[in-house]
Amino acid sequence: MKKLLIVSVLTLAVFMPRELFAQKIEDVLQQTYTAFDTTMVYSKKLAACNKFKLIAAKWPDNWAANFYAAWSIAILSYVEPDNDKKDPMLDEADKYYAKIAYMDSTSDEVNALGALLANVRIGVNPMMRYQKYGEIASKYYAKALSINPKNARVFHMKANGIFYTPEAFGGGAARALPLYEKADSLFVYDSQDIMKPHWGKRANDFMMQQCKIKIGASNK
Repeated sequence: MKKLLIVSVLTLAVFMPRELFAQKIEDVLQQTYTAFDTTMVYSKKLAACNKFKLIAAKWPDNWAANFYAAWSIAILSYVEPDNDKKDPMLDEADKYYAKIAYMDSTSDEVNALGALLANVRIGVNPMMRYQKYGEIASKYYAKALSINPKNARVFHMKANGIFYTPEAFGGGAARALPLYEKADSLFVYDSQDIMKPHWGKRANDFMMQQCKIKIGASNK
């Protein structure tokens, strides 16, 4: 097992882009985050996600490097077309998550990311997994908000859960929109320092627009 780990690390090192050796971690994280967050093209998101993993390989003890590796895998799994690949992807994300949780389990962002990972697990098989992973996500939400009541990502994710729940079961665009708007009002409190996660604003803007479109269509 130890030999396999050494070989894996050496393999990553061989394929590391040159700029990873020359740049500060803050710069390379910012560039990779921008590339990941500003595209909807799967292949480009995959390339940025792989670069996050390379960054985590170069800086294995850095909290932010491991955070973004876990986060990007979780987000990428949402748009992975092959459902059978999602759980293995999330298993990989969990390994990065375990590292940052060990470093700082009292961070609201660690708990918000824990909720994200639970939510993505639900998405693999909603009917079979909602009860188990829904409870896990709720616990992470509560802990994150107890640490930071202004964490916009928690409200964004709660809104997502409502948006994708059928109206007959208490979901839908009209019920989700107030939470998206709540998240929108809280993103202004985020630091823009890449070492302090502030993901979600772009996705939240998109989902607010989708809610308004759906609500407008239903009122015609």
